[in-house]
Amino acid sequence: MAQSKQQSIIKQMWVTNKSLQVRWLCELRSSHFHIPWWDGFKMANYLEMASSTDSEWIEVLCKEYQREVREYARWPVLLLQSNARRLVWAISGVLGVAARGVPGSSCRLLEHYLSRKIEQFFQQSRNTEEWDAYKNRLAARFILLAVSCIQLTAKMQDLMAPLTATLVRSSLMKEGIDLSREDIVAMEFHVFRAVDFTLPLWTSLEISEFLATQVGLVKRSILEAVGLITNITEFYRDELELQMKGWLTRNPAGTPVTTAPQRPSPDSVTIHNLHMCAGVVLATARYFRSQFPDLVHRMAILIRTIPDYIQAISDYVLNNVIEDTYVPTLKKRRLR
Repeated sequence: MAQSKQQSIIKQMWVTNKSLQVRWLCELRSSHFHIPWWDGFKMANYLEMASSTDSEWIEVLCKEYQREVREYARWPVLLLQSNARRLVWAISGVLGVAARGVPGSSCRLLEHYLSRKIEQFFQQSRNTEEWDAYKNRLAARFILLAVSCIQLTAKMQDLMAPLTATLVRSSLMKEGIDLSREDIVAMEFHVFRAVDFTLPLWTSLEISEFLATQVGLVKRSILEAVGLITNITEFYRDELELQMKGWLTRNPAGTPVTTAPQRPSPDSVTIHNLHMCAGVVLATARYFRSQFPDLVHRMAILIRTIPDYIQAISDYVLNNVIEDTYVPTLKKRRLR
């Protein structure tokens, strides 16, 4: 496929995906809204967790956070920028899995895969020409890599129909993207093996919803909004990273305590998933003007981090992701 044709197809896929995002934001800002993907979600699942098992789930999330810390300290995890994130969202929409946090988690899986492969590449002495050639090979396989990460992430969710290679191929063929069934199967296994056959148990959207219930935000409307805002924050995560790196430079004492040293890199991931989800929950509560005293401190104690840090994430999400996201005004029809 010619490069220009492929870019045109991806652009059209993104335009369709963007229109759905705008519609969701319109619904969020109206007095009554309903998110399409909420139909398959049973709120009782989270309310049933309000038992003695809560502390166990928190322990699981904190252990996952510590695993992230060790991973980031071992080798920088490079952040996908906006164009790559758009592509992942667009492909997720084509494959019918653009809900339940799949696109955002797919981006993180792809980031970890790329970092693992780059680390392996530099374990041997390399020159500039070899590095340029390697980057070109990765770029040429990017769509196939993104598809594999989306497949793996979606299969971790409770989907009625798993994303088989045949289904993926036929869906992409309708958009003009031709991938062989053999390549899809082989790449999915290749990515899974590269990340040591280990995938996160929950998506960020599920983590946000769980954290919301733990601090008392159990109303359906708020939980719906938490899921929506998490999805949008994941999409703009590269901008959130840039903002928070600036905040940490100005507030070095606000850096969360970790168990391993960080390797600073301007293009690396620094915001851990648990912290981002906590910030989203706080921003949503503030947007709905929920009256919960000491919510920031309660959340910080729950996930064992610094209040000022998740407050700063919350500020950005509220002021930029929620308030400043452009939503066109719908014209009212004049009655005759």
